[in-house]
Amino acid sequence: MYKFIDKTVKAFALAFFYSVMQSFDERIGAIETSLERLQTLRTQFHQLFLAFDAAYRQSLKSQLTEVVKNLDKLRDSYAWVMEHVAILWDNKLEENELSVHGRRVLQVFRDFKFRTTEALVAENAKIENMEQRFADPTLAADLEALGLTELNTRLISTTAQIKQLISQRNEENSAIITGEVKRTRAALEAFYAQMIAYLNAVQELTPEAGISQAAQFYNEDFKKVELQIAQSKKKGTGGKTSGRNNNSSSSNSSNGSSGDNTGSSTGDNTGTNTGDNTGSNTSDPSTGGNGGTTPDPGTGGGTTPDPGTGGDSGGGDDDGGNGPIGDAE
Repeated sequence: MYKFIDKTVKAFALAFFYSVMQSFDERIGAIETSLERLQTLRTQFHQLFLAFDAAYRQSLKSQLTEVVKNLDKLRDSYAWVMEHVAILWDNKLEENELSVHGRRVLQVFRDFKFRTTEALVAENAKIENMEQRFADPTLAADLEALGLTELNTRLISTTAQIKQLISQRNEENSAIITGEVKRTRAALEAFYAQMIAYLNAVQELTPEAGISQAAQFYNEDFKKVELQIAQSKKKGTGGKTSGRNNNSSSSNSSNGSSGDNTGSSTGDNTGTNTGDNTGSNTSDPSTGGNGGTTPDPGTGGGTTPDPGTGGDSGGGDDDGGNGPIGDAE
């Protein structure tokens, strides 16, 4: 039986905090249970999350939001074409030499589990990591052979533009991330701690398979957010990020990854592997409090709104989520 990771999220930048809360809201909302206490608590949590979500999105409004969104769509087009040209040569065509080029390029996308639906924070970090690979002479030659060099150059430059605009917007919003956002975050964070304690107590006394499955999936989501935090720190951004969200909606997406139970431990762990990030699409997270079928693990929750606020982020224009999360600048 799995129990929920019990780590403090107090130091999480808003973008990362949003992603964790959204994932938790979705995971507990999908538990099939007859426990009336749990049903009541998760409804209360969902209402607190919606209040935080509304305040968060309001605080992130900026004239730069639309510009960032449009650039992100353009960047996604570049990445999508690159990946699918590689897929075409790898799987569909029989030209041996070009198939080898396509297979190597495609492997980079697969290694980082790249998706254009991820939060800006995740997508920015992944593209930067992928570009380190594409700088290798062999892979650079592969791109050239497939006619993808120019697209890759534009992918790099557009990502740099997005990061610059997000940084500018973060400065604009830094004075706004107070008041209602702080109040709703504090209330949500306190209730989250109570929920974790309650759910883990249930697992100690009368374990339920539904709770165990939700804990397993959530723990994977949590670890992915920790990975993004670690990546942002390596880049020297301290979590100031924006994510095109990773799903503002409570869409129970899934990737089918499993997670081992970490039990109740304290501390803010940021270390984890590279390349694997959460991602989902932006939508209205208004479904989290209801019962239903627990999704597959490893999705990082729903979409994170536009987290482009200097460390606090989320909603608004999908900077927080193409899917979780803030922008790792």
